[in-house]
Amino acid sequence: MAGFDDLDDLTGTLEDYLERADLRSRIPTFIRLAEVRLDRRLNLADNETALSLALVDGATPLPDDYRAWRSLTGPCGERLEYVPPHAFASMFHDPLLPHGGTGLAAGVFTILGSISLEEIPDSTDAWQFGLDNAFLRVRPASFGSVNLVYRQGIPPLSDRRPSNWLLAKHPDLYLYAALLEAEPFLRRDARVATWRAMLEAAMADLTALDRDARWGRSRMRATEPTP
Repeated sequence: MAGFDDLDDLTGTLEDYLERADLRSRIPTFIRLAEVRLDRRLNLADNETALSLALVDGATPLPDDYRAWRSLTGPCGERLEYVPPHAFASMFHDPLLPHGGTGLAAGVFTILGSISLEEIPDSTDAWQFGLDNAFLRVRPASFGSVNLVYRQGIPPLSDRRPSNWLLAKHPDLYLYAALLEAEPFLRRDARVATWRAMLEAAMADLTALDRDARWGRSRMRATEPTP
């Protein structure tokens, strides 16, 4: 869809679709709610990025725009395996694995920061950065840095950031999602189903295109011997 590629254009287009010129102060809220909705749903190559993270004692805070990890590799390109937080905590306190991780054949990592104190066995020294600050923890702790491929959030539109990758490539998603947020506010419930259907159709098309772009028509192959 062409016709708008920055925040001002999107705002004007929303005013046209809503047929209301008195909503300019409300439209930023509709757009932000649309971003939150899309942020939870989109899982595309376009919103994946890579970042090198320096470790301090085997831990590092996650970037502010982090949403989900894709892969983690060590400084020599070795792939680290994910383990759940509770399994990681057990490893951390295992007397056979002293601080620094000697005796651990392969690197492992976990994502911490959303675990309640009641769920953590023994002490909380593995959560030394605090439960409210999501961070990545690696064992062995001797790595100097790791390379994280992760799904980043949608950068919110603002006067300082009038566009982003999503608006530039898929403005229809922004439009439909913002209209879906606006119509209930205007008590025009009959239009909600229309914009929801438009948004779902656009997202389904985009997901299919993204899947084809990544893997084409390749088929899954078994990596283990078959009888």
